[in-house]
Amino acid sequence: MPYETFASLLERHIAEYGIPDTVSLQGEGEPSLHHHFFELAELVRQKGSRPYTITNGTHKHPERFAGLFPEVGVSVDTLDEAVARKIGRYNLPRVLSFIEALASQGIVVVVHSVEHPQHTPPIREWCREKGYSHVIQPLQTKPDYAFRYRPRRALPASAGHFSCGYLEHPRMRYYSLDAQEFPCPFIKDATVYPGLSSLLQSQNSGTRPGCCSGCRHGGCSDR
Repeated sequence: MPYETFASLLERHIAEYGIPDTVSLQGEGEPSLHHHFFELAELVRQKGSRPYTITNGTHKHPERFAGLFPEVGVSVDTLDEAVARKIGRYNLPRVLSFIEALASQGIVVVVHSVEHPQHTPPIREWCREKGYSHVIQPLQTKPDYAFRYRPRRALPASAGHFSCGYLEHPRMRYYSLDAQEFPCPFIKDATVYPGLSSLLQSQNSGTRPGCCSGCRHGGCSDR
């Protein structure tokens, strides 16, 4: 997202919803590779919000986060270096050193892990010992998610009356790279998104829209 697009989007959001408590600078890929990443964080602070991000922890200068980010999320899916390399999480020692450097500067560290029966428990215990917050994320099984992330197992399709908590009780505002607003972070293919009003109609009728097919958050209350 170009800096100018982000700045305009932030102004639009504030005009429509007020100053957000937190603005999360993240999406697909490594956010700290953005050429204006730290400038975006500074702009967020200038507007009166807290910047947040989820990084893979390979940034070579963790000190740049100090004074900008009160809290930083870091992806850690395993503490086994061989497994980390196999799944594309390279240089695990650097990631762990990055986390320690953040914590030493008074930054709150939030470790994000993809749910795994073998690798998640050791991470949970490690976070408890280090005093890091830990968020466990189950993988989605939506087709547009599976295109990027291969789930270990498929979940049964939700049945019954379609009812989505993200529509009933908005938690955050989500925006695509071209500044289009979405009701949730799980619609990866913008070409199939029919718009919020259409999703709300589906919610009222209980009919699952195509862009929500396979979503584990798509409710299945029989009524």
